[in-house]
Amino acid sequence: MHTIPPKPQTALRILHTSDWHIGKRLFNHSRYDEFEAFLDWLHIAIDTHDINALIVAGDIFDTVTPSNKAQELYYEFLAKVAKSCCQHVIITAGNHDSPTFLDAPKVILKTLNVWVIGQATTDINDEILLLKDKSQDGLDIVRAIILAVPYLRDKDVRTGGSFEMTGQRDHETAQGIAKHYQNLSSHALILQDEYQANPNQPPIPIIATGHLFCAGANISSDDDGMRKESFVGTLGQLPASIFADEINYVALGHIHAPQKVAGQDRIRYCGSPIAMGFGEIGKDKQVLIVDFDPTTANIPHIHTLSVPIFTKMVRLQGDTDTIRHALNPLIAENQTIYAEIVYDGQTLEPNFAKDIKAFLANTKVLPLNIQNNTQRRHILQSTYHGENLKQLTTMDVFDRLLDRQVVTDEEKNELKTAYQHIIQTIYEQDVKAE
Repeated sequence: MHTIPPKPQTALRILHTSDWHIGKRLFNHSRYDEFEAFLDWLHIAIDTHDINALIVAGDIFDTVTPSNKAQELYYEFLAKVAKSCCQHVIITAGNHDSPTFLDAPKVILKTLNVWVIGQATTDINDEILLLKDKSQDGLDIVRAIILAVPYLRDKDVRTGGSFEMTGQRDHETAQGIAKHYQNLSSHALILQDEYQANPNQPPIPIIATGHLFCAGANISSDDDGMRKESFVGTLGQLPASIFADEINYVALGHIHAPQKVAGQDRIRYCGSPIAMGFGEIGKDKQVLIVDFDPTTANIPHIHTLSVPIFTKMVRLQGDTDTIRHALNPLIAENQTIYAEIVYDGQTLEPNFAKDIKAFLANTKVLPLNIQNNTQRRHILQSTYHGENLKQLTTMDVFDRLLDRQVVTDEEKNELKTAYQHIIQTIYEQDVKAE
């Protein structure tokens, strides 16, 4: 477990988190208790570690139409933080969020020092925030300049018309995103110079947010809840070079695994705070605490704070006896446990799922996903027959279709890229229509 040192007296301390996905279900099972427990823990962590500013880098909700319960958890958390030591909250939208929904209460939230950026606008000043505090003599000092950039959709940054070649569209979009960050960085440097002209103004760090897929980043697992159709080939992947060297720290969201980008300490994914799928069992979940001390030229000092596991998750595999033997001590724990159970014994056991559910009835071990691999193998009539549709993404299904067609590898790649664009367009149209 990492120990967070006390905050240096002159430092600005920021907590970076992202990808909450409030409202996300696991095999149709509600997880509101976990989200509530995380937000309660986060509120305590903010006070415990004397956080000055909270950055949430996208995907606050799991859908563009969050439930009443999801909204309740979100607003209750913001109300608690407004009464804490945290003086500033910066929230930017992710690709799962509705930009208009997040933006709707922004004027009210601003009175609580909660800055919400749901979507990019034509006014560059909308995404540049100045975090100000009072100095000992009562004058305003700027503690940081924030480039609060939400998830940038194709329509936000691409100025060209329609293209016959999807590769040309991808290139134009990537160029648009890079230019967006370049413009913001240039403007931030001008502001930095202006304020630094004040002899009483300490050095000002520049901090950027982003909800995007940086080239070379690794996803957490195949079932971590990310839209896999967003990651065919190099589509949507952006180089770390889009972030100017003058940016002291880049708080990223979108990838659910915590990691540095291109080996740079200053460019970080914090990852999702709870496991989004059984494939993430055993992987550390964390938030990042970043100190900017003007006495050390605002070089970011980054500390990881592990998030507790609020509900235990297990994966069990084997024959019936092996699985039941493994379940007995879990039942004895008498706490809620999510289980994924895979039968691969020698006999068919067609009633395996029914028997396991009966075995776990009146216990706190919840079999959210039961697979009978032996029966599946027995009834396979083709390569993919017998797959569970709910476990496949839209891109997986399209892959299966292409495998049954007579097409070259080159044609297959072109079709996959074109199909991905169709899916992305449909999703963005849904966001606009909600």
